[in-house]
Amino acid sequence: MDTLFATKRALVVDKQLDDLKSLRMLLLSLGLEQVFVASSVNMALSILREEPVDFCFMVHDLGKNEKSGLQLLHEAQAEGIYRQSTAYVLVADPETSALMFGSLESSPDLCIEKPYQTAQLRLSLERLMRMKQSLQPLHACMDEGRWSEALTLCEQTQMRFPALKVLSQRMRGIILLRLERYPDAYQQFEALLGQRDQHWMRVGAGVAAYRMGDLVQAEAALDQVIRQRQVCIDAFDWLARLHRLKGELQQSVNLLRKSVLLQPTVALLQARQGDTAARLKDWRLAVDSFRAAVQFGRYSAYQQPDYYFALAQSLRMRLEELQGDQAAAAEAEAVQVLERSVVDFDHDPVAQFRSRLLLSDLHRQGGESGRAEQSCRAALELFSGLPLELQAQWLDLLVDGLEHSSVSSQAQKVRQELTPKMLSIDWARANLKGMMHFRKAELLLARDEFVMAHQALPHNPSVSLNLLQAEMELLKRQHDKDSSAMIRRCDDLLNGLHFAALTPRQQHRYQALAERLAGLVLTTGSQPSTGSE
Repeated sequence: MDTLFATKRALVVDKQLDDLKSLRMLLLSLGLEQVFVASSVNMALSILREEPVDFCFMVHDLGKNEKSGLQLLHEAQAEGIYRQSTAYVLVADPETSALMFGSLESSPDLCIEKPYQTAQLRLSLERLMRMKQSLQPLHACMDEGRWSEALTLCEQTQMRFPALKVLSQRMRGIILLRLERYPDAYQQFEALLGQRDQHWMRVGAGVAAYRMGDLVQAEAALDQVIRQRQVCIDAFDWLARLHRLKGELQQSVNLLRKSVLLQPTVALLQARQGDTAARLKDWRLAVDSFRAAVQFGRYSAYQQPDYYFALAQSLRMRLEELQGDQAAAAEAEAVQVLERSVVDFDHDPVAQFRSRLLLSDLHRQGGESGRAEQSCRAALELFSGLPLELQAQWLDLLVDGLEHSSVSSQAQKVRQELTPKMLSIDWARANLKGMMHFRKAELLLARDEFVMAHQALPHNPSVSLNLLQAEMELLKRQHDKDSSAMIRRCDDLLNGLHFAALTPRQQHRYQALAERLAGLVLTTGSQPSTGSE
């Protein structure tokens, strides 16, 4: 038994049973203690949730319409189960592997190819394991989100292990981004680019420049990565976001079309495409995108109620463009999606309530007033069963959704009864105070209150839109010296909402604020901040 690997555990992800068995037996022959196996990314994620491993071998091509091995890294990060101390090994041919290292944080540590060569693999794994052991304290800090401590350790590591200089500098750049020290991060990646030109360096520089407000440099860096045909979710997502910030929605959609052609199973990119298509009222593309987002998001961090509701909303809007059998099929699919959301999120009472509310709109649009009213009553009943905290969060949605129903007066009565009770909830009290300050044009006070509410409820549409509007008014009046920081906050708020899942009233408000922001961005131009933040 080889003591070097004696306590190590591995996960092998491969669709080909013979190859999977071959690699498993090879690893066991090297002395590994345990080797888990999975035939899909979702199966691998379920193992990683329960079993930390030292090595993760991922075959890149797992079949048509199957998530790729590289995607495992991205989804593990999104779910918070990615461990820096794990060695991630991608299995791909050399030509393909050359396109796999563009991501700043989701790149494999090593690429190998089939057929597996025992001696060569052993040597590679030994080197990789020693490197991971040298960086173990730093990796532990990063996994636990202790970023300030990680930065200190990173600088110590660079002095202690000169051979790991580039890797240490890469981690330093990542840590600086996490600490929101964007100018320092930009300088770090630019310094690296001065020594050699690698795609992940350009992604890092592009993200740092974007967060500084230097959109020209950001676009140049990210676009170059994409033009080199890198399979990089980060580059596509950030560059598409840059175009949206500038109000260039068609350019954003065009870029996302390219991204999903390369990576059709990435739920995040499909959802981004769907939201942007919805803003352009391209309902066919929105439907196709959210259909894919729902399909590929299942059993992962991207299985979100908003994707289901966005698909149902997009199908409802698509109905206005269709007739006959096509319209009937679209309506039937929308109903099916909402029913599926009830099953898939049976533990989520808010998802149950929202599903009934959307179903009422769908039935009303289809001329089925009886079913619409039935769904409205069901939604009101489900809302009444929610705890006070959740009722406060979704009160606006209830009132808007039941506005044209026979229970509209009951919804208004619920609002009147609930408003005084909401004063006992910290975030709700802050939100109400923010609205009062805003009406009096006390914008700084309003923003401070909305910030408190948003910190408690970062994904609530009503709170986010309130904070966004206050930020926009302050940006217009330039109360803050650093407009790039204000633009960044506004951009984060917009990016944190799923446009297609919002109510029509919220969508109108979102569009108006997004257009105003784009106008201000184009007017102020690129104004990068200076110095550390």
